[in-house]
Amino acid sequence: MGKILILIISVALSLLESLTAVAQETSAHTRVQMFEGEANFGAAFPADKYHVARGKGGLTMGLSMRYNIPETRFDCGITADFTGVIRDFERNPHTYQQTNRILSLALTGAYNFRQGKKVNPFAGIGIGVGFYDTVGDRIYDVSGTGAVFIPKVGVELWSHLRVFASAHIIRKGFNSIDIGLAVVIGGRKKKNP
Repeated sequence: MGKILILIISVALSLLESLTAVAQETSAHTRVQMFEGEANFGAAFPADKYHVARGKGGLTMGLSMRYNIPETRFDCGITADFTGVIRDFERNPHTYQQTNRILSLALTGAYNFRQGKKVNPFAGIGIGVGFYDTVGDRIYDVSGTGAVFIPKVGVELWSHLRVFASAHIIRKGFNSIDIGLAVVIGGRKKKNP
């Protein structure tokens, strides 16, 4: 009976020790480089209808700079990006193409779930100003400036490659859903001193 009790206590203490080590690993902040830059490129798709146009794909590309806030998993930064989505207008016997595009300048913030690890999921938002206009056949010639909201989720791999999904929300006909890849320089795990 005494041997069984000692075995149960030993197993319980071993389990408690391993749970404590896991908790310490997940609560400890990995030190990463303070600044990082990103260049991204991807596909953009219309997020809403626009008159009688048939939405087609387009592209998104941009540059970002981020500051990793020490002792946290948060980062903040600034981004500049371009997004354009093609819209087809059919007017017999012709089809006209108009591209609705946005140039966005935004402040960003994100949370890194496993910062400094080889696989790091993240979620963030950007809020800023967007300059929108149309190019191409210009069936509806629209241009202006408005507030832009950019939610973004994805995963960073090996501190150098990001796969992401985002949206650009500015005004009807210009909203987009984007998927893409980004190359990251900086922000990787610091070597222990």
